[in-house]
Amino acid sequence: MRIRVIDFDGSITAQERVLRMFQPDVFDLRPSGPRFRLACRWQHFYRLERRLDQLFGPRETLDSWINMLGSGDFHHFSLMLLRRQRRPFNLLVLDRQPDWLRGLPMIHCGSWLAHAARLPNVRRIFHVGGDAGFDGSLRWLAPKALLKTGKIVMLPATRTFQRGFWSALPHQPLRRDPRTLLDRDRLEELLCPYLDDLDRLPLYISLDKNILWMPESVSNWDSGVLDLHEVQEILQFFMKAAGNDLMGMDIVGDWSEVVTRGLMRRVAHRVAHPKREVDAEQARLCNERTNLMLLRFLNADPAAESVMRGSQLKSA
Repeated sequence: MRIRVIDFDGSITAQERVLRMFQPDVFDLRPSGPRFRLACRWQHFYRLERRLDQLFGPRETLDSWINMLGSGDFHHFSLMLLRRQRRPFNLLVLDRQPDWLRGLPMIHCGSWLAHAARLPNVRRIFHVGGDAGFDGSLRWLAPKALLKTGKIVMLPATRTFQRGFWSALPHQPLRRDPRTLLDRDRLEELLCPYLDDLDRLPLYISLDKNILWMPESVSNWDSGVLDLHEVQEILQFFMKAAGNDLMGMDIVGDWSEVVTRGLMRRVAHRVAHPKREVDAEQARLCNERTNLMLLRFLNADPAAESVMRGSQLKSA
């Protein structure tokens, strides 16, 4: 698969080993980052979508891409990438938080999945590794009908959810016990009812590294509980079940200094982000190491990538 960085915040382009080893195409959108961080109006979302159409070029959809977007504050641009897919597909989302809140008047990093579920080419969604925000005060904004019909299959990280409608909805956690790591037998047990569906259609993956515990990921949000080996087990199982027909992927969850523009985003930043001190250099090194391991695991071989265009900086 080809690799590109859609650079809103400089977090990936600061990872020199990633750039040197994998030579991704780089699209510089940093001037727009503060206006799109956390949320944006729909008209601005569509305007940026048209700009990316021009930057990517007419033959872009002929290839499969791993898209690196930087901070999870830009996870709503996964929706833009999903809207570019031309064939029916299943969607795997690995995220500590639900990202499916309904009824918000703008596109938000916490609402993009609710819109993705309505795309005509999205057949089934597997939400894997969730841990926070599912059975709290905002649970009434969840897409309950899609969860009850199985359009969205929920596999939490370590626990079942008890409050509200969750008590009547089957959703077994990945780990049999919170202290026992996930293994392949457990994945086969949980996903056996869906293997035919996974085999019939290609797969798109959206990975937020906030599902990883702190030693392996530093994000702008609280960290999850899974380790990188468990995430690789999940990715490998789903890709194999789909016949290795991976039509695209995006990766978010890198840390960057929060710079916003507009009152709405400043308020969202203060309300949503955890308040903690982060060493920027340590965060860069930690996330660079994890990104290198993920890209190697995904068979994005640097030697094979060397015949491509290399790292081309396209100013937006």
